[in-house]
Amino acid sequence: MPPVIGILPSIDKSKNSTALYHYVCSIEQAGGTPIVLPYCETDSVLDDFVRLCDGFCFAGGSDIDPARYGEGKKETCGDIIEPRDDFDFRTFEKILKTGKPILGICRGAQLINVALGGTLHQDIPSEINTAINHRQTEADEVATHEVHIAEDSPLYKVLGQTRIGVNSFHHQGAKKLGDGLISIAHSEDGVHEAYYLPSHRYLLAIQWHPERLYDEFSGKIFKDFVSKCK
Repeated sequence: MPPVIGILPSIDKSKNSTALYHYVCSIEQAGGTPIVLPYCETDSVLDDFVRLCDGFCFAGGSDIDPARYGEGKKETCGDIIEPRDDFDFRTFEKILKTGKPILGICRGAQLINVALGGTLHQDIPSEINTAINHRQTEADEVATHEVHIAEDSPLYKVLGQTRIGVNSFHHQGAKKLGDGLISIAHSEDGVHEAYYLPSHRYLLAIQWHPERLYDEFSGKIFKDFVSKCK
């Protein structure tokens, strides 16, 4: 049976859960069986979700409450969805203890960093002097800037490249990295574009959106992730 991958979806203030088809399709094409996890408050049900799935993908979406990394909310910070923060952080804590593979994308990458004690730039345009537009207006599948990948990293082993073009749909990003995390890719302006936790079986955080690019490198990322969930 293909590995079952739980997708941590977008959750609104009314606690409705939705997942973009891009995530479902990318996992399916990589050989996994995707399941979208609905919001729940019952701890035992959440434990059942964690037991059911072989790996987990934390999807993109709303900004994380800065209080979770010890800061007040700036005017430049976006909307905070408390039910989603609550669900994602509770789920991440449980998954981490199991050692099951985790892939974080955009907000998912930021959540991983904060959950491990890191901090975020609440708004890259107002905090970093950069010519890169990290929130592009071009179509999803258009790569608008490059990232540099460390040669001694697991991401390089998968992609075989030190530079690739990526898309970009975020205004926040990792500032101080969380405990044990190692940065393995960055953009020209120094923004962390990927990091991982070497002490974990598989924990990879990616700031761009490979599920929307549909290029050869994106396919390799998802195939490697799903293969690690077997």
